[in-house]
Amino acid sequence: MKIGIFGGTFDPWHLGHSAIVKKALEKVDKVIIVPTTVNYYREDKRYLFTFDEKCEIIEEFLTGIDGTVEIDTIEKSKDTSWRTVHLLEYFKGKFPNDELYYIIGEDSYKNFKTWFRYEDILRMAKLLVANRGYDIVDPEIPFEHLMLGSEFVESSASKVRQMLMEELRDMYMSDKDWYNRLM
Repeated sequence: MKIGIFGGTFDPWHLGHSAIVKKALEKVDKVIIVPTTVNYYREDKRYLFTFDEKCEIIEEFLTGIDGTVEIDTIEKSKDTSWRTVHLLEYFKGKFPNDELYYIIGEDSYKNFKTWFRYEDILRMAKLLVANRGYDIVDPEIPFEHLMLGSEFVESSASKVRQMLMEELRDMYMSDKDWYNRLM
């Protein structure tokens, strides 16, 4: 069986993530989504949602997706010593006879050589790179495309967080009593 592993902070999960899962299911038999508590590349370490809230949001988005998709919460209690390579070792032990694919976005692919033990990651899993329309190729890092198309070029968790913060600011400015009732 071909199993796609899709890890990330997913803070928040958005339509781009759902599109990646749908495209991955065209290449693999099952997608396992692995929310994490650690992001090594994000400068702002504050999170909008708790781990459990992220899992609930992901489950809501997954309704209606045809195919086998599940959430694995192995990373809920992990700290900064737990890395992608450890996640793949975990799944190799869990599915020793299956072919693993690690699903990443093109932004992660561009920085892939900076990942901890990236060569070992490549020995355990093939990369599926969700491409938003840019030309990305590194001959030292083989991968398969998950072409999303131009409609997802602007889809990112950073943009969603920014929009949410702007919405909250607007709500606060229009009704300060609403905000104070939250506190």
